[in-house]
Amino acid sequence: MSKQVAAEIAEEYLARWRRVVVFSELSLMEENGDKDWENVIGRDGEEYKVLTYVLPDADGCLRMVVAVSDRSIRSSVAPVTRDEIMRPDGTYVE
Repeated sequence: MSKQVAAEIAEEYLARWRRVVVFSELSLMEENGDKDWENVIGRDGEEYKVLTYVLPDADGCLRMVVAVSDRSIRSSVAPVTRDEIMRPDGTYVE
């Protein structure tokens, strides 16, 4: 697995999520324990698995998490991750 390609994929998914998601949707995902899996092909031609999910954070905020791995045992134990924290008012913690 190319960590560079995995990082690019994670950042792309997180950027897309930031553009379209609202706090109430994240809250529902977290409440239901929803996790979404997708298989994508990276720019290196390799297959990557993308896992997206939401975790509770301090002060009522929610943490959006994107984890990217390939089929190897090592990357599934330590995937490349990116995250963002959204406040209840829809703004992001910088």
